[in-house]
Amino acid sequence: MPRLTRVAVLALGSLSLVAMNCAVTSASDELSAEAEVRRLERERQDAFVRGDIDALERATADDYTTINGSGKVSSKPQMMQNLRQRKTTVLSVKLDDLKARVYGNTAVLTGDYRDVLVRDGVQHETHALFTRVFVKNHGHWQAVAYQQTLIADQ
Repeated sequence: MPRLTRVAVLALGSLSLVAMNCAVTSASDELSAEAEVRRLERERQDAFVRGDIDALERATADDYTTINGSGKVSSKPQMMQNLRQRKTTVLSVKLDDLKARVYGNTAVLTGDYRDVLVRDGVQHETHALFTRVFVKNHGHWQAVAYQQTLIADQ
């Protein structure tokens, strides 16, 4: 085999290995990002139960919006004020079926959510399906949007 052909074959083989390695690394990074987003959601809900307002402040983008199961839209300042005034106290949260999909610096998380909370002195139980959107900014994921759909338990 002429020397130029051998060099071309070796170069092509090396490029193929690099491309496969990049694809494996990219898939691995995506899986770890998905696991990280699921972990962040669990930590977020644990912070609600603990009443850890500082953790929620850091984990939530300034332009955050939420749409609750009744269709009420609220912002981060409204949510934080509600928590600081202790109008709502979350007693427990259970998350199931968490599925994260990562698209670069954006992640979409869906799941099944159940909680027990006290709002204005009255205990409520919620069962909902939800979607939360996270954005990675300066190396850190923050929640930017949340929407839930109430489920009538049968």
